[in-house]
Amino acid sequence: GKGLGIVLTPKHVTELFALIANVTKDDIVVDTCAGTAGFLISAMMQMAKTATTQAEIETIKKQRLVGVEQRSGMYALAASNMILRGDGKANLYQGSCFDTAITKAIKGHLPNIGLINPPYAKSKEDLSELRFVHHMLDTLRKGGTGVAIVPVTCATAPSGEKRSIMEKHTLEAVMSMPPEVFAPVGVVTCIMVFTTGIPHETSNKKTWFGYWRDDGFVKVKNLGRIDRDGTWPAIRDRWIETWRNREVHPGECVTAMVGPDDEWVAEAYMETDYSTLTPEAFEKVLLDYALFTLGHGEVLEEEE
Repeated sequence: GKGLGIVLTPKHVTELFALIANVTKDDIVVDTCAGTAGFLISAMMQMAKTATTQAEIETIKKQRLVGVEQRSGMYALAASNMILRGDGKANLYQGSCFDTAITKAIKGHLPNIGLINPPYAKSKEDLSELRFVHHMLDTLRKGGTGVAIVPVTCATAPSGEKRSIMEKHTLEAVMSMPPEVFAPVGVVTCIMVFTTGIPHETSNKKTWFGYWRDDGFVKVKNLGRIDRDGTWPAIRDRWIETWRNREVHPGECVTAMVGPDDEWVAEAYMETDYSTLTPEAFEKVLLDYALFTLGHGEVLEEEE
């Protein structure tokens, strides 16, 4: 998938999205770049937890999950995954999310929650990740919630897309994610959360920034990144609690007034506490970076 700009989302991240958006049985969720339907499945599981009858669960599966996937192979996987979980494939569309007919069909479902991991651009000729995010936000009802995971450059670099999005939608939060969350693909990402249909200037409020760099996962040979020590549930719950309550903690989360020309990352606004920096911690970061660089070189050699 690396050569195609396809970066599949780890399961613990798709589950995190459902919690960030706080999806319930009453929501209608769309993923306009559905891939293998990871976001839709995690949303379905979370929605089902709030259902009280079998009829409500059936309604979730049949009417409240909407997906679009352009690539036929991925679409087949998405449909299969949904079928395996109780035939939730009724509202999966194959084609470009930018197709006028598909966009109209999506809006016809009246979704209020959007979850997306767009294709990552490999060159200036490719569509910007924020184009996909903007389109997804535009398909949602006013006051809806859109959540996207994109390369951190989308948040730090100035762009017309950032301005266009803010003209129509409110940037609620940005969370800086672990550098290796998509290992072995070396892309550093962040999660963006928007309220749809309300211009950022109209909302006129601070954006919440989370420094979510350590999810407790470690790389294990032949297994990839796993929650070896079982720390993820507690970390996840703290992240969600601080986000929902918009808490501010030094070194963890901060709020700031931002516009389209500003950096949308926690690192730009948090005060660094150097008192906790130890020589051992500094050496560990250098060692980790050296090992990452060596490992990346080996991958490149194998590909060549």
